[in-house]
Amino acid sequence: METKHSNAKAGGRKHLKLNIGLIVFVGIFFYMVANGVAYFTRNHISFCEVQQGSIVDSDSFTGLILRDEAVVSADSSGYLNYFVNNGDMAAKNGSVCMIEASGASNAKQDTASEFSESDYSSIREQVNSFKKKYSDADYSHVYDLEYQLNNIISRIVSRSNISSMSGDVSGKYSVMAADESGVISYTYDQMEEYTTDDLTPELLTSRSYEKTQLSAGMKVDKGSPVYKIIYSDKWQIVICPTAQQLKRLQDMKTVDLVLKRDNIKVSADINVFEKDGTSYVSFDLSNYMVRYCNDRYIDIEIVWNNYDGLKIPKSSVTSKNFYKIPIEYLQMTDGSDEKGFYIVSGEDTEFIKPTVYSQDDKYCYIDCADIREGTELKNPSSGETFTVGEVVALKGVYNINRGYALFRLINILYEYGDYCIISDKMSYGVTLYDHIILNGGDVKENQIIY
Repeated sequence: METKHSNAKAGGRKHLKLNIGLIVFVGIFFYMVANGVAYFTRNHISFCEVQQGSIVDSDSFTGLILRDEAVVSADSSGYLNYFVNNGDMAAKNGSVCMIEASGASNAKQDTASEFSESDYSSIREQVNSFKKKYSDADYSHVYDLEYQLNNIISRIVSRSNISSMSGDVSGKYSVMAADESGVISYTYDQMEEYTTDDLTPELLTSRSYEKTQLSAGMKVDKGSPVYKIIYSDKWQIVICPTAQQLKRLQDMKTVDLVLKRDNIKVSADINVFEKDGTSYVSFDLSNYMVRYCNDRYIDIEIVWNNYDGLKIPKSSVTSKNFYKIPIEYLQMTDGSDEKGFYIVSGEDTEFIKPTVYSQDDKYCYIDCADIREGTELKNPSSGETFTVGEVVALKGVYNINRGYALFRLINILYEYGDYCIISDKMSYGVTLYDHIILNGGDVKENQIIY
């Protein structure tokens, strides 16, 4: 009976079997959870790569063009044909246009006009030039293409009509000649007589500007405009700057302008003047007038400064404290090119060689971790002593090329917006393609970056 009882007790026990796979799974699960929590709760550190770049400090304007120009009116009624192409020079007393009274040649122009290979080439050149510079942001430049193509067609029509009338001496047409030599334009806007005395702020911000283009074959009445003549290559671009922009311009005699449509850079003389309490600035130029002879408004950019160098985000810039030590205490040991300092140690002196991060004509700068505050330095030449203690904060960034944060000094040449240009010729500085902390305040010296 005792044996049966013992067997019964033994049979009632439950043996716990360990599932190794389950234990491993649970361990991996908790490990992943712990790492996930650590990842999402720790401060994420971002970095960037030092790149070569430039910063251009500039302002854009829409300027008003003023020229020495006049509109010439028809001396009779009839149909227009031109001897001179748009933008070409006409000599004094040279023939500019012909007004045909009957309109006979105008009726024949569709069949008489023939395109030469040179005409096709001119059209292709205008279209290709437009395609290269076109942007959806400047859709209005489509109208510039229209003006250019209309001028080409007008030239072809005039050539054909004048050729067909070469033997006609019946007196059915009159020829108009230029009163002075000048550049001929077949676009007018009734602002040809404007000078700086006519300026108003509204004139520079107007969006209702309209201009009229003349072309061969048009019927004109006596006294209506038939062409515009520009007497001088000199021209003005007038702007109405802000107070800050005006202050910068008043200190300058010349300025570099970019004519944005063609991306042409020119140098212009500056003239600041005031009318009716409003300050204006005119830029006087003597080049490229012909390229813009059909325009009254022009988009320009003033380039104040242009700096090239290593380009880094301003958020990377931080500062670190350094001891400021007079340069005369920086010495070289006998027979060696190594520089360091003699520190007073009791009755003797000891030579130490901490890293000199930067120096100028008067001072050198030592990492506060390399020397203790209150250390007494000695100049062997003069016998004078100096106690280390004055601290100066120098600007720099944290370099992480080695996997931990190392402070590197920078010399900021220029800063604008979110970026700055720094020198690449600085001891213990940064070089091209270095990796630096994006936000300098997120790390500390020697912090491991992972």
